[in-house]
Amino acid sequence: AVYVDEFRRGYFPDSCPPSSHIVLNFPEEGDRQKVTMHWMDGGIQPERPEELEPNEIMGDGGNGVLMIGDKGTMMCSTYGRNPRLLPTSLNEVIAVPETISRVPEGHYHQWVNGCLAGYGEMKMSSGFETAGPLTESILMGNLAIRSYDYLEQVTETYTDDTGVEKSRVRDTFPGRNIQLLWDGPNMKITNFEPANQFVKREYRDGWSLGI
Repeated sequence: AVYVDEFRRGYFPDSCPPSSHIVLNFPEEGDRQKVTMHWMDGGIQPERPEELEPNEIMGDGGNGVLMIGDKGTMMCSTYGRNPRLLPTSLNEVIAVPETISRVPEGHYHQWVNGCLAGYGEMKMSSGFETAGPLTESILMGNLAIRSYDYLEQVTETYTDDTGVEKSRVRDTFPGRNIQLLWDGPNMKITNFEPANQFVKREYRDGWSLGI
């Protein structure tokens, strides 16, 4: 929740909020353990890791990534640059082997080369099988933000101080203070139907994508 005044939450139906904290829960599946991901922006930052020395900078000072596991913590700068173990003294005694091939020509050039080669003709560092689910998870964050500001107006009756019954319109936000449940194979939210209007729109006649 973003507060724009004393005890008054902000409402941003046409733009992103000035800050947000989104939590994505990926359940255990097969040999993959449960993962909880926190996305924070607009100045919101996680708690400072205990492994950092008092004068060491968290991330790159403004942005960064923390990966907290059962056996330790890793910290990166913006976009995953400069990954290092915490405490940072471990980087002097532990050599992490390189298991993922690098992209010497850069991702942009690789993308162009892949387009020229044709679908399925070139192994990409981040193919559709990886980039698709990644994009889907990130868009879930936007879906949570849009659902948070979904507005419904309800009419309610009340009795004033003189005993006269009156009616008034009250703004409600049913997408707040709930957890959205995502059905990936069917591409829909299962427990809050209004959110699905942001997943797929109804196109006008003649503008359908045919899917």
